Amino acid sequence: MRLYKMELFKLFHNKIFKVGMLAATGLLFLYFWFAEVGGEIATVDGKFYSGYEAVQMNRKITEEFEGDLTDDKVNQIIEKYGLPAKLEENMPGWRDGNFLNDLVTRYFTDGAWEKGVLPTKRYSLGETELGKAYDEMRETPYLAYSTGWKVFVEMLQFGSILGSILIICGVSTIFAEESQTKMLPLIFSTEEGRRKDVPAKILASFTFTIFIYMWFMLVNFALCGMIYGLKGSENISWMVLSQPMLQPVLFLKYLGILCALAFQALLSLCAVTLCVSAYQESSFGAVIVAAVCWGLPALIRMFFGGIIWLIVDSTPIFLVMTGNVNDIYEIWYIVWGINACFATGCLVKGVVSYKTKQFT
Repeated sequence: MRLYKMELFKLFHNKIFKVGMLAATGLLFLYFWFAEVGGEIATVDGKFYSGYEAVQMNRKITEEFEGDLTDDKVNQIIEKYGLPAKLEENMPGWRDGNFLNDLVTRYFTDGAWEKGVLPTKRYSLGETELGKAYDEMRETPYLAYSTGWKVFVEMLQFGSILGSILIICGVSTIFAEESQTKMLPLIFSTEEGRRKDVPAKILASFTFTIFIYMWFMLVNFALCGMIYGLKGSENISWMVLSQPMLQPVLFLKYLGILCALAFQALLSLCAVTLCVSAYQESSFGAVIVAAVCWGLPALIRMFFGGIIWLIVDSTPIFLVMTGNVNDIYEIWYIVWGINACFATGCLVKGVVSYKTKQFT
């Protein structure tokens, strides 16, 4: 326990970690405020809102209609707010819409701003793909301001990428630093060092990784909860995220798998980084090699296909990408298994390499 606390102290009191944590949290907040909140728009009673004002207006007008989504409620929304029809080149979304009539246009008409198609035809709930998906699941769509969950998912990806960078910078030095400072002979000269040094370093590294994951998760929850509110989670993921999937799935189930894969991605990155650190003789070299190992699958994905894509999609950098999770959702457990086996192999390889140094 003493060695574990010492290793944990070194990880958390590293100046690079302190500065990096502040910088990463600041970047996450800036991304949230300018890219997410700043991109929100709403037009209500002919008045245009943007940014934080638009978020609050969309929340306010949705509260009036919150509840089970029916054809009568859709008619009331159209009667009160109409259907959007204004598009601007190189600008996303309907420029004269709000959360309510944008949702109605997306699911109950033939309009699609992505294709530049104005709404000209209306459908009843039973005629829409959304209605058929809910019938298949024997559920009822629930109207609520669910943008908070959509932003949460997008922020989860960005936070996981920032967390990955912190893990590489922090964990990559844990073994390599001992070689760089010539401390290995001293560590292996004691019985406690030979028996407990490696387990203490591994346990401290994974504790460090779990802390980083939980930190960004909590910050994400706090920001989305305070600004957007977290309603509408009882719907299917398609309705919450506006992203069709091959099979309808409840959003909470989808979110659970998404968070689990992101967690697994950071744990496996920690294992890979420990392996790299065990092989390296300098902290700087360990950081560079670990960073290359993390980013290399993105390059491989660009040039190779076939069975290679399944292996590449199992790597830490792709497990945090929500678009990739949508592609592998039906076989997520296979991808998880491949990743777990790879991470375990890397960890064992690193431990063996580090322990053999006591004989060299």
